Amino acid sequence: MLELTPEILAQLEATSGTSGEHRLVVRGRDTDIATLMDLEDKAYELHTAHTSNNLYLFAKGDTSYELKAKLNQTWELQPTYPQIRARLKEVLAWDERGAFRGIEFEQMLDDTKEPRRVTGETLQRHVQASTNLCVKVLAEIPAFRESASGHWRVLDSGYCMDLLRLVLATQVERGWPLDTVDSQVAFDALRSEPGNEQLLFEAVDAVLARFGTRSAPTVYAVDGIKVAKYLAEQIFVAEQMRPWPATEFLKAMHAAMPPHLVDSIGTPEHWSSKSIPESIVREMAYVTAGAESQMLHTTHGVTYRSVTLNPLFRSTLPHEPRLRMQKLFGVKSKWARSEIVPFLEDLVDVDPDLLAKGDEAAKAVLKKAIDGWLIKFGRGVSGPSGEMVYSSRLN
Repeated sequence: MLELTPEILAQLEATSGTSGEHRLVVRGRDTDIATLMDLEDKAYELHTAHTSNNLYLFAKGDTSYELKAKLNQTWELQPTYPQIRARLKEVLAWDERGAFRGIEFEQMLDDTKEPRRVTGETLQRHVQASTNLCVKVLAEIPAFRESASGHWRVLDSGYCMDLLRLVLATQVERGWPLDTVDSQVAFDALRSEPGNEQLLFEAVDAVLARFGTRSAPTVYAVDGIKVAKYLAEQIFVAEQMRPWPATEFLKAMHAAMPPHLVDSIGTPEHWSSKSIPESIVREMAYVTAGAESQMLHTTHGVTYRSVTLNPLFRSTLPHEPRLRMQKLFGVKSKWARSEIVPFLEDLVDVDPDLLAKGDEAAKAVLKKAIDGWLIKFGRGVSGPSGEMVYSSRLN
């Protein structure tokens, strides 16, 4: 017997009798705690709960009731946040051909044996997420599905940026607006040039899906912020996650960024310690300032010339609130509220698109959940600027 939450019951009742999909799906490996996905892609861990009294299930017959089952335990649902991105990356890495770097590179691989590949069925079997949610995260990785074989591949980061630069250079050369780049048109234009005869359409489309917003099946608006965030992540990884002086990091970003998207990085003045929670590295790094560290929580903070960026990828942190907070306080003993919030937002079940649009209801749900964790797991005092600064109560 499965105990349904009021939200899941409402979803099932709302779709009952319609032609739409209204099944609950359980995902996970044999070694995972089974996870149930509801119709809105929320995830719940399944746990058994023993009852103090037996439960008898009867079926009504024509003249009497028939005993169908006697139970002394039920399934309970506990909200959870599966590490979808990490699990998808793990499964995609099983492809023995490695990351996709172009057809030319593929032809250099050893073809004496058939390599292991990743199918859609493999992803569904191992990843605790709905198909729709998987597709969304696959686009963010980025990964694409080969049309010829149906297998999934992850795009090599260097090749991904090379393709993006090719598409953007073609866009500038032909005068296409950035908000309506057609991946099919761009692919045809690139394929017509010498040396690009073996270009793969799925790879081009995957790059635009990663760095753009889809407005039609193959039409995207290129988002400079997404490009800047991806490049920032690659710079941190390429340098083994070492700390970066903000001035040095900005130089590296300007060197890597496509010229006509460089404004997305922001001006140096926007990289003070107070501005990092709103910058392109808001969920990838926190700041320190050496001898001036006591000034981080003042009204004006520390200028970008004194700021050091310390890489800390939110995607690598635990997905349980208590463990997440414990890890954060282990990294840094004191956090201003604005500093720590970006590292907690993904734990709250709100639509990020609504947050980006400034939806008040979504912002209220986010604030309530995060404030609850800060009160439960942290000790807050008012800093010099009036903002709350938190230390751990877990140690």
